[in-house]
This record gives sequence, C-alpha cells and structure tokens, in this order.
Amino acid sequence: MANISTDIKIGVDYISAACNCCPHSLDWQNGPRLIYGVTNSVALCSNTAPFSVRKTFSDHQGRLNCVKWVRQEQHCVDSNSDHYFLSASVDKTIGLWKGKDEDYVKHVALTGHQNSVTTVDGYRQSSTSDIYIASGSADSTVKFWYVADTTAKCLHTLDFKNGFAITLELVPLDHHKDVFLLFVATDKNKVHIYHISKDTIEQVFVLIGHEDWIRTITVQKTTPSQWFVATCSQDNYIRIWQLSFDENNNQANNDPSALKLKRSSFTLQNSDQSQTNIDVELYSILLGHEEAIYGLCWYPNTDRKKPATTILSASMDKSMVLWTFDDNQKMYIDKARVGEIGGNTLGFYGCTFSPCGSYILGHGYEGALHLWKIEEVDDRINLMPQVINSGHFSTVEDCCWDKHSGRYLLSVSTDKTTRLHAEWKRKEMSETQSSWHEIGRPQIHGYEMKCLTFIGSDQQRIVSGADEKILRIFDAPKNFLENFARITKINVDEDIQRAQSLPEGANVPALGLSNKAIFDSEENQTTAATTAAIDDNPMTVDGLYKEGFFKAMVLNEPPFEEHLLQNTLWPEVQKLYGHGYEIIAVASNPSGSIIASSCKASHQNDAAIILWNTTTWKPIVRLAIHQLTVVRMAFSNDGRYLLSVSRDRSWSLVEVDEKNLQAQLFKRISTNNPYHKRIIWACSFSHDDKYFITGARDQMVHVWRVQDKSNDDNEQPCEKNSLKLIDSVTAVTFAPRLINTDKYFVVAGLDNGAMFFYSWNEQTSWQHLSSINPPIGFHLTVNHLCFRPSLSSPSTYQLAGCSNDGTVRIFTILLS
Repeated sequence: MANISTDIKIGVDYISAACNCCPHSLDWQNGPRLIYGVTNSVALCSNTAPFSVRKTFSDHQGRLNCVKWVRQEQHCVDSNSDHYFLSASVDKTIGLWKGKDEDYVKHVALTGHQNSVTTVDGYRQSSTSDIYIASGSADSTVKFWYVADTTAKCLHTLDFKNGFAITLELVPLDHHKDVFLLFVATDKNKVHIYHISKDTIEQVFVLIGHEDWIRTITVQKTTPSQWFVATCSQDNYIRIWQLSFDENNNQANNDPSALKLKRSSFTLQNSDQSQTNIDVELYSILLGHEEAIYGLCWYPNTDRKKPATTILSASMDKSMVLWTFDDNQKMYIDKARVGEIGGNTLGFYGCTFSPCGSYILGHGYEGALHLWKIEEVDDRINLMPQVINSGHFSTVEDCCWDKHSGRYLLSVSTDKTTRLHAEWKRKEMSETQSSWHEIGRPQIHGYEMKCLTFIGSDQQRIVSGADEKILRIFDAPKNFLENFARITKINVDEDIQRAQSLPEGANVPALGLSNKAIFDSEENQTTAATTAAIDDNPMTVDGLYKEGFFKAMVLNEPPFEEHLLQNTLWPEVQKLYGHGYEIIAVASNPSGSIIASSCKASHQNDAAIILWNTTTWKPIVRLAIHQLTVVRMAFSNDGRYLLSVSRDRSWSLVEVDEKNLQAQLFKRISTNNPYHKRIIWACSFSHDDKYFITGARDQMVHVWRVQDKSNDDNEQPCEKNSLKLIDSVTAVTFAPRLINTDKYFVVAGLDNGAMFFYSWNEQTSWQHLSSINPPIGFHLTVNHLCFRPSLSSPSTYQLAGCSNDGTVRIFTILLS
C-alpha cells in the first residue's frame, strides 16, 4: 500500500449521544463546559447554545458511572491554565484528563479498586497545586488519592466492610492548605464526615436523619466560617445542614428565643495543635417531590457574595424544582418547577446549573438531556425550555440516509427506538446558523431494533426490523413533513401534497407494539370521545395511559424530549410475516418496488433471503443460498443485483428482474474460499456498479468485479494487493463518485472504532489517504457507514456512521 499526497480534511459535524442512565454521569457547573458519560467515553460539549457534543474521550473498558470536573477556587482559575476532569468506570479504574478548550488527553490512571468505581470527586487549590481525589467503589472502600505531575498515590483507604459509599463530596478547609472535610453517604442512610490530610484521616461527625439511601451531597460555602451542606435521598426529602466554624474555639452566641431544629458540634484538631470548633445545625427540611430525589445542586456562588439562597433538585417523579430562600417566611419555597409530563419514561437521574447560573440542565432515565434558561421577571422566575442534543442510549445498529437527496438521516438502536436526524437552520444576529438535531422518533418499540432502510426515493417510507420475526413499514405523517419543512427550510411541497391522504400522526396504544394512525378529521373527535370514556371509567387502559395521545404540533425548532416521545411517531402501514427467527438485515432497491430481508439462522432454510413486492406486500421468492445468517445486503445502484454476505464466510450476487419480479443466483463464492476466512460483516457497490467490496472479521477487504463470472464458485478479487487492516472490518462503503477522475474512494470501519480512508483502482490498487480515531471518531465497533447521496460541491463528502458506543456521527470530508 502506497501513501499519496492527496489533501484530505476531515471534520465532525454531528455527534448524537445520550447521557449514561445513572446518577453523577454529568457535570457542568464545576468546569468550563458541559461533560457527560456516553457508554465508556466522556462527551465534551460546545460552550455556546445549543451545547452540541464536539468530541468524545475514551480510555475505559467499561461503562462510565461518574464524570466530574476537578474543582478549583474561582479566584484561582487562570484562563490560560489547563482544566482537569475525572471519569470513573465499571472497569475499576479512574481516569484523570487534562487540557483546555476542546483538547484533552489522559493525564493519569488511578488503579486500586477491586470493583466498579461508582462515585468520585477531586480538588486542587490553585492552578499550580497538586490534585486530591476521593473515590468510592462497590468494593466497599473509599480511597483518597494524591496526584503530583503524572504520579498518583493512594494515601488513605476507608473500608466499610459490609456497606458501601453511594456518593461523596471533598471540600477543602479555607485556612488550612491540603486539609479537607470528606462527606461520605453510605447505604446506612448516614453522612460520615472525615477530617483528612496527607498524613491523617479521622471521622469527626455523622449526619443522621434520612430514612433511605442518600443520592447526592453538595456543599455551598457562603463565608470561610459558614457552610451549607445539602443532601437528597430516596425518602423524598432534602435536608440542609449549616456548619459554623469557630477558629478561636468559642461557643456560639445562641439566641434563646430563636427556634432551632437541632444543634450539635464537633472539634477539628489542626496540624499546628490548635482546634477548630464546628457547630452543626439542621437548617431546613424540604418536601415537595413525590418520588426519590437523585440530583441536587446549589446555585453557583463564585464570589461568595450571595448566601445559600437557591438550590436545584431533580427527582424520579419527572420534575425538577428550583428552591429559593424567602426572607419573609424564613424558609425555602418552591419557586419554579419543570419536567416531563407523560411518556413511558422514569424521572431524572441528576441536575446541574451552568457555570454562569443562567441555565439548568437535567438528565433522565433514557439518557435524554433537558435544558431550561432562567429568566427573572420582577419577583418571578421563568424557566424557558431550550433545544439541546441527545441521542440513543444503547448500541446503534444501523443507519441510512433519505434516498431522495439525503435530506435526513435515520438510525436504529437496541434502545428500541428509530430516530431521525436533520439540520436545523435558523437566523441568529442576521446570520444563518445550522446544526444537526434529532427532530423525530418514527418508532418506539418493544423489541431491540436491528436494521432499517428507505423504500424508494419518491416517498417518505421506511421498513425496519427488530428482535422479532416481523418487518414493519412506516409512512411519514403530514404533521412531520410540515414541521420538517419549517425546521430545515427544505422544500417538501411535493411530499406534503402526496401526504394529504396520509394520517396527521400516530400513537402507540397502551400495551401495544404497532403505531396507530391518527387522522386530522378524527383527532379532536377521538380525544373528546376518549376523555368522556375516561371520565366515565377512569380505571380503563385508556384512562390509565391517557398521557400517550398524539397532539399535532407546529414546530419551528427541533422538538423537546416529551414531544419526541409522543408527537413524532410515524404510522405503521404494513407488517410483513415470513421469517422464522429475529430479523437481522433489510435492503430495498432504488425504485422501492422490492424489499430484501434476512433473519437469524443456523440452517440453510432459515438463512433464506425473502424478496417482497411493495405493491402487494407479498413474498416474491425465497433465496436459500447461504448456510448461516445473512448479516448485510445491498442492492446495486441500477437495481439489477442484490449482494448478500453471511456468517458462513461467503457472499452471493443475485440477479433481480424488477419488471417480471423474478430473481436468480448470478454468482457466489463458497464457504471455504481462500480470501475470507471469517464472517463477512459488510459489503457495498461502487457508484457505477462495476465493482463491489466486502470486509470481514479476518481483517481483510476485497474488491470484486460485478460482471465477470467464473464457471464455479471460485471467484477471485480484482485488486492487485489485498488490503489487511489492524482489526476486524465491520463496515465498508464506496463513495458516490470518483476522486482524481479515476480512483474510487473507500471507507472501512473497524471493530475497535477506527476508520480508514483509501483510494483504489485496478492499476494502482490501495492507497492510504487518512484515518479517524477518537476524540472525533468512534471508540467501539463501527456497525455501518453510509455516504450522503448528494452534495453541491464535487470535492465535499458527508459520511454518516453508527457504533456500539451509542453514537451517530456525521463527518465532512474535503478532498483536493
């Protein structure tokens, strides 16, 4: 393989990624940008709205449980200094990352825990000082670490025997360098306070009061001598303690007429032999949530001029509450409340303020992010919902572009959803801005999704396959097309005209799997009739699940999560029965007249490919060619051939007679061929249908001629030199046009997440152009790659891909 000097520039336009579904997997307030856990990586977002993901950093072998910025006193932060963040994983390690802006590298790894690390916190007192880290693990220990340069040392270990730490907070003492109070919440519903330094660790107090697990501890310093410690619990309560420090060890002057809930005290022994007396007072108890409270966050108090007057909480009751202290009533009151209504989700796992305190952000059960902007009007607080990116919260199995002209991208995932991504175009400050967002969720299913494809280019119709034996066909509803035109500024008048007879939208009946069509004429009647029925008998299924009803929306910006859940579904128009096992792959010819599908198989009869007529929705033919599961199929661009690759290490090329609806085997290679020794994962046709390409688990990529046919099954590749990559090839595709007038442009995705770019022709064979790796590339198995069908510039390409890391990414490639 020769390297060539073709100038290639690769950038990332879009990374769709959901937050990990666990507490403490998101942090914004303590650092310069929003970060959150995405499978085993940390997503770093832009610093301006809509706060889209720019890069993902990964060096873990398991899912992240916790991400946290290393905190530093605001007055010590240098704009040119590096920032640090922590990532804790089920792989028993902690990563400390260093960098600034969008460039971060792994600084040091902390190893020593014997089980999953569930909570972590870090602090450094100035831009030049060393870093102190506290971590809790499922191995029943809490460790205290000291990091100097690139060396990490565990100074202390707390062993809770048959218990464990759920959450912790590390807070420095202002007048004593490298001395901290460590707050640890355990499964015994108590908060243990430790006085800790490099040399000593001592338990000094225990906060008692909660009746269930404490999920978050957060500390607000109003002055060096006054702290407020807030805790939230699964007992639905928030408790706020006030800690008053007295360096002179004097007894506090108590007002005997004042009503106090409870007061205690403890003493710290300082290194200079002096003592600090600390009074502990239960300051307030907040009750307003109806379910377990997982998230708690004080309003950013960077200058310490404001007292602890505002705190944000997030609960499993699907609400977030902004509490403020009322000086007249001398108590915290529920000042503003936001959250989800309806949908089939649970509540919030966590919440945070933005660093400047102008936004609040929550992350939910299915990984969705919810953003509101705080607007203060007179004495009222208005929370205005804002657009923010999200994505799949599990493995993304397949993706494909709209066949008309690549107007939008669809993806399916084992999170049981099909999601639609498109560009939001708007004017800001007289300039046109654009960014990619999820603007629809055509299918929310009961089975893990495996594959999908568009049917034809003249209609908005898709077919999807899941871990069931049925193929499901969906049409774009009228309400989606109208909103799509407003959001993307793309003219879809022809589609809307064809959609006049189509439903307005769809919903999923309670306990059902099929999206039921909702027509404009019957929407109001259905709602009124159902409401009356609910009033008569509120315990009916419709009464219990009444929040799931579709309501047509007029949208000029991407929809929020609650709209995506119940107002962007596509109606199901057909089911196709015929396979005996779960669907694995599906493809359609360019005209949309034929669909090909395959299912899991361990015998030749089960491995048969079924071709379907999309006019009658009847099977055309069963092609029993392969011995084992057919994992990927592709039609040629002229629709004449169907290519399939299988677990049995063979490929087959079927000639399809679209006019007469017939198909027969054209050529194939045998299962014991010398070119692919392992399962063939991927295949693709060149844009001119002269060649097709295959990639396999044996790390090999081969190009084959379409027209040449041998007399037996021993077909031979046509490249001069075989291409062997560094890992299993799981995705491969040809670009839609030539480069340098005579070379094909090929992209291969690997099992380790890497992507390689090559040019190829029969004369020069393979020439390496470039490669993509994290932080802009995938970091787990690449499941599929596909080029956007049409772009105005001949030297610009847009490539979409999906991965086991739970992300969908769109890259822009500029060749010159």
